[in-house]
Amino acid sequence: MPTSATLQGRMVGPLDKRRRVTRCLSCAKRRLKCEGGFPCVRCIRQNTMCVAQKQSGHGMAVFVNQTQQDDFGGARSSDQKGVVIKNKHTSGTHPLDFIGKDKGTRLLDYFVSFIQQNMFTMGFSSIVPDLLPLISTSPLLYHAVIAVGALDANRHTGGRALQGEKPPNVDAMTSYHQSIGILRSCVGNSNVMQREDVLWATFFLGLFELLSDDSGQGWVKHMLYGTSKMLQIAGPSDCMSPVRRIFYDLFRILEASRALLFGEETILSQECWLNLQKNLSSNATRWEPLEEIITVMIQTSDFSLRAGAIIDNIPEAERFTDPSVALIAAEGLDVQENIYNWHTKALLQLVQDGPNEYSNLALLYYHALLIFLSGNYDYFTYWDNIPAPVLSTAKVSEHLNSILYLSGEVLRHSKIPGVMLFFPITVAGARARTLDQQSEILNLLDLVFRKGFVVANKIRGGLLGRWAERDREEPMQLAT
Repeated sequence: MPTSATLQGRMVGPLDKRRRVTRCLSCAKRRLKCEGGFPCVRCIRQNTMCVAQKQSGHGMAVFVNQTQQDDFGGARSSDQKGVVIKNKHTSGTHPLDFIGKDKGTRLLDYFVSFIQQNMFTMGFSSIVPDLLPLISTSPLLYHAVIAVGALDANRHTGGRALQGEKPPNVDAMTSYHQSIGILRSCVGNSNVMQREDVLWATFFLGLFELLSDDSGQGWVKHMLYGTSKMLQIAGPSDCMSPVRRIFYDLFRILEASRALLFGEETILSQECWLNLQKNLSSNATRWEPLEEIITVMIQTSDFSLRAGAIIDNIPEAERFTDPSVALIAAEGLDVQENIYNWHTKALLQLVQDGPNEYSNLALLYYHALLIFLSGNYDYFTYWDNIPAPVLSTAKVSEHLNSILYLSGEVLRHSKIPGVMLFFPITVAGARARTLDQQSEILNLLDLVFRKGFVVANKIRGGLLGRWAERDREEPMQLAT
């Protein structure tokens, strides 16, 4: 019985035992035996594009470029990778469409399905066809996406392996370490900062961590020491290819959330990157609320870090009279006003265009930012007699409930991945007081977890610990 690898690319005649084997184009031109798989072993070794040969003829099966629904509900790209076999005289799904795929092609299909079920940005839907040429020529990127695909396969199959194959989670770890090894070997190359396959590999390796490691530390390391470092060395440029522009937009959202969640600096708060975004926004054909709120998130994060550093350098007894404290309060009010101004502009556009899933995500960030900014002030008594952007308990509750409602809408009725909501959910969790609020937050995190992002357990554990600690402290405060 032929192996799954030898079946790749074959078209078997239905009435006889003859078979026709299609080598990849590169191996065919060199008149070499093709070892199967995609990319095939020889093309990976030679770092060349692996392309299936097209065949045509009356009544014959032909390779066509199209996208169709796969057998687990997602869309499968067939452009060079998950090649679809169609008969010229039939319509619909051909009986041979789902046989003859080797493991690499099947895992690539899972990767494509995962990406199309997780739309990180508005432009992310077009990334698969743009990435396919990079995947076919870059072993680094190929192994990174196969690692993600194998994790998704592991989730869908319950970890079951086909006969004679390793479990998908083993394939996932193998491909992950292969990609890491290649990444380390090419870091010293002079052109590495301009290579789009390297940038995307760092993202997918970080995504792998979010799907496999519930600590979240691996993702943070990839963001800080991989993607951020390479972007910083390459420098900002408003002359970006479509693939790099999609990557930049994706990086901004994830990096802004990371900076706020972990209270850390980001390269995006540097003047050169802020100017880049200003230029991109001024040249855009329309105002995008999501892009603008990400800028506000970056500015708020930067302000929070600067304010915290100033306060830490003032002796606690002097914070009630030091003029720097009043200046921080005034600057905080300016930041709050900036957030409110964004909201007014966004509402006007919503009235005109109507809501969509990304406008809901932008509103989520808005509500979370106001609570986050208030948190810089409302835990400390030296702000009590100074005008500062402090929200009342009732206002905090209103914003918190808005976060819970919008999070439910986004997670249950859109393809926006749950990791995009970690910042607002964490902010809401820190202020959740009622059992109903806490229960809904846990339900939302469980939904994120069930969609593959195991790092949701880290946030869940942190919130449960915080709630338990607060419950212990409050009876003691009441007793005193």
